[in-house]
Amino acid sequence: MNVLVTGAAGFIGSYVSRALIWRGDNVVGIDNFNDYYPRNCKEFNVDLIHLTAQTSPQKFIESEVRQVFEKLEEFHSGKKDVKPGNFVFYEGDITDFTFLRNIFEKEKLDVVVHLAAMAGVPYSTKNPRIYTYVNVDGTTNLLTLSKNYVLRKFVFGSSSSVYGNREDKKVTEQDDVFKAVSVYGASKVAGEVLCHAFSVIFGLPVVIDRIFGPIYGPLQRPYGMFHQRAINYTFNNRKIEVYGRHGLKTAKDSTYIDDQVDGLLACLDNDYTFDVFNVGTSEPLQIQTWLEAIETAFGKKPEVEIVEVDTADVVSSADISKAQKMLNYNPKMNMYEGVKRQVDVFNLMPEWYKTMEKV
Repeated sequence: MNVLVTGAAGFIGSYVSRALIWRGDNVVGIDNFNDYYPRNCKEFNVDLIHLTAQTSPQKFIESEVRQVFEKLEEFHSGKKDVKPGNFVFYEGDITDFTFLRNIFEKEKLDVVVHLAAMAGVPYSTKNPRIYTYVNVDGTTNLLTLSKNYVLRKFVFGSSSSVYGNREDKKVTEQDDVFKAVSVYGASKVAGEVLCHAFSVIFGLPVVIDRIFGPIYGPLQRPYGMFHQRAINYTFNNRKIEVYGRHGLKTAKDSTYIDDQVDGLLACLDNDYTFDVFNVGTSEPLQIQTWLEAIETAFGKKPEVEIVEVDTADVVSSADISKAQKMLNYNPKMNMYEGVKRQVDVFNLMPEWYKTMEKV
């Protein structure tokens, strides 16, 4: 199967790409390397995908990348084919219709896993227009080409942010998604509505994965993610500022990356013509627990300061019973083991990665 993975150089996209290649699928990856976080982090992710496909790294010395790759391969519990799939990568933007059309024409794609997006709730408040441009217009481009080239499946990576702030209950797929409290969340709602329209009007099979995060694990996105910031700051003896609505008691579904990848692949591999699934843990953990897991993994206590509330921060927990029943989805990772793995890989990374100041 030939799979287009958008956002392939990102955290989730690179994991999905490796998992697909390991099981024998061919991956066409695209990413625009936007400057939300350093380019070399994404280039490192792409080199890891190259190693998965048994090709040489393009940007880094192989020995530097291989030790990380071998640790990630050790952690990987998904399907592995005797012969891994192929990997080809294109740098470009999903808002560029001609760029995308040339790839669809050349690569003879079967399915799309659409993960490219402007991410991050706080940044969307400061720069709303770029979020609608990328997350809405870019998604429309991909849906249009998937329809034109009669692809078999379109998987859309949505977000728990579509639910807004829902501390009162575990949210189900039937709950209202028209009360987003961030521009990022609103842009994901728009993407979902477009997916439904293309499915109904054009018969394009679409499955939506509402990703409940933060998604954590080895090589977590290095900017704007609490686990990675806390690990970096603990390593570099810096004080961690906590912005959550309820300080250390703020609790969120914290989904390990391999569990989220399992959910995305289950969305890809079914025969549903249109559906929506919550993919998370259904067991929100407090930030205090996250910090305790980091302390256990490092053997060193993080230094923490509680600062002002982040008004755009949202809290919601997933009811995942639908995904459990229809996708056979069951998250497996324990927070303490997941964080230990994240710290283990962090310690294997080059010095430039471990000492990044902007995280």
